[in-house]
Amino acid sequence: MKRGFLIKVVIGLMIAFLLGCGGGGGGVATTGTTSGTTSGTTSGTTSGTTSGTTSGTTSGSTSGGTGFASAFLSDDGTSRNLSDGFSRVWTSVVKIELKNSTDGSAVLFDNPLGETVDLKVLNNGSVAQFVNLARRSVAFGTYNSLEVTFGRDLMVFPFGSQNGEAAVYASGFNSGTDFSKVTVNLTTPVTVNATNPNVTVQFRLRGWTRTGNQVTPEIGLGTDSNFNSGTLHREWEYEGTISNLAGTAPNRTFTLTDADGSQFSVATSSTTKIFREDGVAGGTLANGIKVKARGAFNPTTSTTVAASIEIDDNVADNHNTEVGGQPLSPDEVTGKFTLVIEEWESELGFPSQDAVEIQTTGTTKYQNAQGQIIDKATAFQLLVGAGADAFVKVKGNYDRANNRVTATEVEFESDSGLGDDAFAIGTVKAVNRNAKEFTITIQQASGFQFTVGDDLVIKTDANTDFADIFGSPLSETAYYNALQSGIGVASVFAEGEIENGKLKARYADLDTGG
Repeated sequence: MKRGFLIKVVIGLMIAFLLGCGGGGGGVATTGTTSGTTSGTTSGTTSGTTSGTTSGTTSGSTSGGTGFASAFLSDDGTSRNLSDGFSRVWTSVVKIELKNSTDGSAVLFDNPLGETVDLKVLNNGSVAQFVNLARRSVAFGTYNSLEVTFGRDLMVFPFGSQNGEAAVYASGFNSGTDFSKVTVNLTTPVTVNATNPNVTVQFRLRGWTRTGNQVTPEIGLGTDSNFNSGTLHREWEYEGTISNLAGTAPNRTFTLTDADGSQFSVATSSTTKIFREDGVAGGTLANGIKVKARGAFNPTTSTTVAASIEIDDNVADNHNTEVGGQPLSPDEVTGKFTLVIEEWESELGFPSQDAVEIQTTGTTKYQNAQGQIIDKATAFQLLVGAGADAFVKVKGNYDRANNRVTATEVEFESDSGLGDDAFAIGTVKAVNRNAKEFTITIQQASGFQFTVGDDLVIKTDANTDFADIFGSPLSETAYYNALQSGIGVASVFAEGEIENGKLKARYADLDTGG
């Protein structure tokens, strides 16, 4: 596949910075103040995928030689402001750079087309989660500031809204005519070296505020002890060329070098699905071929463990948009289904709604999770049977006016790690303490189809974290006591995944109005 399009996407972000220990371990907290200016409209995108067109170099240095450092995105979630915060923010990150007082620098990420991401995937409602954005050769040394460049435009979704609202980054962060920049001056310099190679850019999405159409984000600083938990590293898609292929199938390792200068260490196993984009059987890895590897970072081995690898067919694309997410409401007769958006890449900008209609045609190509070509009837049977964590990727042409993508390709992927996030806010209607569940009347929600005023059952279990409105922990007993007393009055925020029509909560808090 040849990427033949650009996307007009831009955003503003305030950034925090922490440096991981060892091979991706917990961070050494840094502090600092933010300054800088932004503006502009940048073009280009990759969404949930690291590709693009830039060479990106590391210039200047402190002493210490060179080596690889990785950039991660996360959201520590320590702030929550339902009045000003957002459930989703689509942003395009362009460049991440460390600097020192002698003009030395370490460019951790550099893609003028931008990396598009919905920041909601960086926190599951109770703990931070991580996306490995880049791995580049940098000058090892000590740095005292962090600069993040991004585009100015963004699409924000106020809590509970299924419709995005176009906004721009606050004008105080303008940087030229095309880009926005945030500078974090670190009060304590940080050292990047072979034992401290991981840098995490952290967003506190729930603390973002907006005045008019200008958004001011919130910085989060500090060490996150969950970095070493492999289950909290999200799957991402990396596009590039294979080199240094080693090992014996199915246990292979290789370097994937993308167009932005990143070099990811990738490992395969017996569970990795390897297939050709054109659906022809017999996909085989080899040095020099172009692939899309989908996988999550393993903090123990510092490698990306591939869930699937798609071998490029070297055929030019005939679509302007790629979107991935959870499928809902399939109808084989009309050839339509709805996709709750988790990943987005388009030359036409950010998505304007929480979900998009997919329209298939007589020429749409369907591939199952093994990369095999299937017919429409089989594809819609899979769509009907899709669970809450199903993930489908669609390539096609986006019609913004009708919120529709006419599909040229529909690809089924399993264990995506990105298709299970949902939240709901509403008033307590009924409580079933014995079943460990309660019903709310929805006021706001995201991650599934709903109508304001619908009833939704929230299911809790031993893994649910309970809290009051300020985030202070509550026991299950105290939480359910407050629910019972607050029927018809108390407001609940719950986040988790939709399972059998109920929201299975990982996190739930309660505002009794007292």
